[in-house]
Amino acid sequence: MRKVKLLTVVVPCFNEQEVLPLTYIRLVYVLNDLIRCEKIFAYELIFVDNGSTDETLKVLKNLFEKDDHIRIVSLRRNFGYQGSITAGLFHARGDIVVTIDADLQDPPEKISEMITFFQEGYDLVLGVREDRSSDSLLKRLFSNIYYRLLKIMGVDVVSNHGDFRLMAKSLVDEFNAMTERNRFIRAMILQLESKYAIVSYKREPRIAGKTKFNISELFSFSFDGIISFSFFPLRLASIVGSILFICSTISALWVLYIKLLTVRSIPGWASTLVPILGLGGMQLFFLGIIGEYIGRLYVEVKQRPLFTVREEFSHEKKYD
Repeated sequence: MRKVKLLTVVVPCFNEQEVLPLTYIRLVYVLNDLIRCEKIFAYELIFVDNGSTDETLKVLKNLFEKDDHIRIVSLRRNFGYQGSITAGLFHARGDIVVTIDADLQDPPEKISEMITFFQEGYDLVLGVREDRSSDSLLKRLFSNIYYRLLKIMGVDVVSNHGDFRLMAKSLVDEFNAMTERNRFIRAMILQLESKYAIVSYKREPRIAGKTKFNISELFSFSFDGIISFSFFPLRLASIVGSILFICSTISALWVLYIKLLTVRSIPGWASTLVPILGLGGMQLFFLGIIGEYIGRLYVEVKQRPLFTVREEFSHEKKYD
């Protein structure tokens, strides 16, 4: 059975001043219980302040002053949710690393079950929601369609898995070596490891604060997942373009037949305008998709940093 000398818990934070004290208390209770049960020997809590504009950093500093298990990574600006997780994983030192949201909707008590799977030989353990009953009807519908669409396009994802997961240090090191800028971590991880365990849980309502995701951000995040991991939209553009070319050729031959071999008149403006508008809209749509791919290539080529750190707070503590 594999032993865990040091567990690192990465908690991305953006404007979470209301919930952080409660998050800290609950996490510490769970982690100290893991020590008592000898599932781990030590732990560290890495809070990543993702360019918060409220008192999040001040709250974290207060916690840091009274607990030497805490480390703070303060980013210079908001690098997005995926960027904050990336920063936390980069700074993690543990034998295993757990990523969990600051809002306590993912129950920290499930970390014990995750560690059990790690001890049985799994380097990756995913937290998966049992259902989406806590979401609005619109969000549930959107999520179901989205996950089905990802699978149709060949993107390897686990339905209802967010970013609550456990990773072995070796897997974290491999992840940190990935340099791509357009990040969809829940799919990136599965490109590195196909053998994983699943821990099911019921997502709890947010205790304090407000959600940081709105419809536009969720759509943007979802679109990134498709564009970053699938060439299917480009292939679809080619397929639809080929079909339209065949249809256009058939239409042209039909028009020539009417003109040269019959006495009937050529159909009027409606039959001409509708195909033009339809084809024009289709072309613009697929040009937009191609533009999305080119834009992401542009970002990758520039090789800008995944995150930049303004301040890091860490106690001089060694783990044997």
